[in-house]
Amino acid sequence: MDLTRQQVLFHRIHQHELDRRTSGAAELAVFSLGVQDNTSGSALLSLAARLHEPSVEDFTLTWSVRGAPHLHRPGELKAFARALWPWSDADARARASRPKVDDLLDALRHIATAMRSIVTKPMTKGDVSAALTPLAPRQTIEACRGCGTEHVSDPIFRLGALPAGLRIIPEEKTVTFERVHGWPGVPRRTAGFDELVHRYLTLHGPAGPSEVAGYFGTTTREVKKRWPGEGLVEVTVEGHPAWLPEGLEIADAAPPPVRLLPPTDPYLQARDRDLLLPDKAAQKDVFRVLGRRGAILVDGEIAGSWQGRVVSGKRFEVTATPYRPLPDLLPETELLARAKGLDDASVKSG
Repeated sequence: MDLTRQQVLFHRIHQHELDRRTSGAAELAVFSLGVQDNTSGSALLSLAARLHEPSVEDFTLTWSVRGAPHLHRPGELKAFARALWPWSDADARARASRPKVDDLLDALRHIATAMRSIVTKPMTKGDVSAALTPLAPRQTIEACRGCGTEHVSDPIFRLGALPAGLRIIPEEKTVTFERVHGWPGVPRRTAGFDELVHRYLTLHGPAGPSEVAGYFGTTTREVKKRWPGEGLVEVTVEGHPAWLPEGLEIADAAPPPVRLLPPTDPYLQARDRDLLLPDKAAQKDVFRVLGRRGAILVDGEIAGSWQGRVVSGKRFEVTATPYRPLPDLLPETELLARAKGLDDASVKSG
């Protein structure tokens, strides 16, 4: 089966349920991998693109995929901790972006165990870090310009939070941790990564090992070693090999006319950005390292970027940067405003 780019995009949009055909947040397919969140509440806006009445109240926030904050179904946290646990030192070094750190897998286990013992009550990230550093293996500690001291490397610290069974309290202004009750302990080994591969390919497929590796923050070499031997079917996309879960049919439903996807929206997390958005200048606009923008999805294509802000505490204002003529964005902006508890919305050009 050779698929066109348009077929793939339409299929993914359907898999992401951007047609708002799902009634409840807990049933959304995107929670199979978690929904990335940040201080501006981007996860709630991601849900607003998929639901008429979005809510994040029934989910648990923690650092998980790539050490980034994600909302997960509470009952799936233990499985995610096992599936995301690094396979080897090489894998751990890749995920922590620390290629020269020795014995990192054992060090990460030590750190996660210590974090669990430290957080016996709600504690800020700074307090946990201060208590952890004297207990941490020396190779995990780095000098920090920002705070003028030494502490456990931030990427390593982030990788330790989920295995330690820690959640982030979303109501707190600073990152504050508390224990997840009934935690079985730090994983002894990786288990269930095959399932995560199937979930990625269900949402973001067809794709291959390099895209899966990019999404989970490791190397293509590591993923190829553990690529599922069964349950996948090979296809081609514009002549290039890719994979889908066996039995998953390519959806041919028409995409919604317009959606405002916030920065870090699950749809934008696919790692084949040349397929999502071939124009390089547009890629640089949407996928900025700092100050990332949301994407305006029109008839299945990213047709512009947007930024949002709350004005005077009561109006949600979207500034749109078009790549081509755009339809009326106000109805979607009003939906995002209501999700944020605001009664008014406006749109202007950037």
